[in-house]
Amino acid sequence: MKKINYILGLLVIAFTISCESDPDNLVATADQGGVIINVDQSSGSILGSPAGGVDLSDAEVTFATVDLDFDARINLGTEAGISKYEIVKTFNGGTEVSITETPTLPFNLIYSDISEYVAGFGMAATDLRIGDVFTFKVKIHQTDGDVYYYAPSMGQFSVVVNCSSSLAGMYQVTATRDDGSSWDQGIEEIIEISPGYYKTITTGGWGAGTIAPDQGFNFNDICNTLTVPAQGLAQGYYSNAVVGTDDGEVLGNGDLVINYSIEFSGSPTGYTNTYVKQ
Repeated sequence: MKKINYILGLLVIAFTISCESDPDNLVATADQGGVIINVDQSSGSILGSPAGGVDLSDAEVTFATVDLDFDARINLGTEAGISKYEIVKTFNGGTEVSITETPTLPFNLIYSDISEYVAGFGMAATDLRIGDVFTFKVKIHQTDGDVYYYAPSMGQFSVVVNCSSSLAGMYQVTATRDDGSSWDQGIEEIIEISPGYYKTITTGGWGAGTIAPDQGFNFNDICNTLTVPAQGLAQGYYSNAVVGTDDGEVLGNGDLVINYSIEFSGSPTGYTNTYVKQ
């Protein structure tokens, strides 16, 4: 059985995990992983509209935007001792499907149709649902027969099936605190980070003259439901944590309502921000 190893980002020595499917071959090993790669320039989207009147988990999706540019390239190192690279994909973390092999990097895998995403999985595009995830990975085959996966931060890229979303733009913002007080934040921009994932300019909870700058917050748009993931202190760019909620929405006229809390001295204060599209 060939060893399946995980390259963890070291240029010369990669700690490995042997395959557990063969109990007679469980050996802790170390090997040479002489190439550092990245897929940071990859991009991709699977966007569409789910059928109405049913739960998202059951709703067939009509696709509007489908693309992929999986861009794998070398950062550091030498390809000596490498026989080939293999590009594989998984669906919702399941069985791998081998897509192609290449003797050298850089390499770009390009998709423009949903049939290319589902190929090899024994499924049809009509089987896809909002929230499904396709993950693309790079494996390295060495001339000595060893096979490595690159660590997720280095050699993997995922694309999530999502609703079409176009919320970037300018908004008139009003912030309302859970004690009923309300104030005008003025006109602000919402910036798209990636399809369905956005960033605000302010939170509405930082007053003028505070020590830490207002960094805004990130939020997701999943079929007009706006979710604020927990963020803040752990990321090192807030003086206070922003606590996420999943009950915001895109209104029929394109305006937004986003709910969240800010933890001040360990005590959360709730906010509701309304964003009127300009």
